[in-house]
Amino acid sequence: MSYTTTTVEQLPSKEEIINRVSRLRLVGDQEDKAEIEQQETKRIGPKYPAYLPVWDKTKFPDWEEIPHIDPGSRATKEKKNLFVSGSTHREITPAIGEEIEGVQLSQLTPEGLDDLALLAAERGLLVFRKQDFKDIGPEKQLEIVRHFGRLHIHPTMGHPEGYPEMHVVYRDPKDSTISRYVKSNEVQKISSVQWHADHVAEIQPPGITFFFALEAPPSGGDTIFASATEAYNRLSDEFKKRLEGLSVVHTNKGMLEHSEASGGPVRFTPRETLHPLVRTHPVTGEKILAIHGGHATRIYGYKQEESDYLFNFLLDVLAKGHDFQTRVHYQEGTVAVWDNRTVLHSALYDFKGDERRHVIRIAAMAETPF
Repeated sequence: MSYTTTTVEQLPSKEEIINRVSRLRLVGDQEDKAEIEQQETKRIGPKYPAYLPVWDKTKFPDWEEIPHIDPGSRATKEKKNLFVSGSTHREITPAIGEEIEGVQLSQLTPEGLDDLALLAAERGLLVFRKQDFKDIGPEKQLEIVRHFGRLHIHPTMGHPEGYPEMHVVYRDPKDSTISRYVKSNEVQKISSVQWHADHVAEIQPPGITFFFALEAPPSGGDTIFASATEAYNRLSDEFKKRLEGLSVVHTNKGMLEHSEASGGPVRFTPRETLHPLVRTHPVTGEKILAIHGGHATRIYGYKQEESDYLFNFLLDVLAKGHDFQTRVHYQEGTVAVWDNRTVLHSALYDFKGDERRHVIRIAAMAETPF
């Protein structure tokens, strides 16, 4: 089977249609109707087939460092271009997250997007419900996120055909390509939690990230977030002194080798980068604990045991910091926007195996960490 296409369920046969009709309840309450609709939804194909993943193996030039001006530097302190008339917003928790209503992301002006960038830097995570963002088309979606920087291209994963800047997060047990390639919902550990920030091995890792739901299970499939800014703030002043000046070695070599061994794409040359363990946000000036699972391998200059000891302690700070964590449950039309520099996150593969989850990520690359 080729990994460059995605198998989609065919329309039901004549016999299946007859079988369905024979099961229809002509009289029933709203609960009966809802149950029937839910069962029928499971039988049909995805609602947004244009956003199904393909594993195109096109090679791209490796990223080169370019100047980056954070849009948040142009924002208004009071976010007057984001919080339009009639909108409301509330903190999800004191330390992280803001939920905003009455704002359509698709209608924001460039000045409104600047304000959004600053709020994301300050709060880490922004959640917008009932958005039309999923229906405005790829060109417009990419145009909006491009406001925040050049768009990242995932080195290995699937994207909608013709749009490599979109990373498709798709789980569907009825899709044979998906099940062969990414093992839908299969978790090899007790917990599926793996705290990380996205693509920290890049010279200029992503900053502002849009994650919008096309289809989502009724429960589960959430993303959990932790504030790396607040995690740093919780450390003692003496301990902070010992972290200053340390750098972390990051590499995406393992991810690319795994994709190649699976017959998947390898769109860029493997990269190894050195980034500070404590970085500074270019707009807020806040210090950020830049410790991640995944692509971070060791602290530069430390022996492996020393590096592991400090890594494990700092990751433990994040994992146990429930008072600076939160989670997002997705519904169709939900858009989560986060600053990939200031938060860590993890997917949760806790939803049932027979449910479809179809989400799209678009990420804008930010400055070289300092």
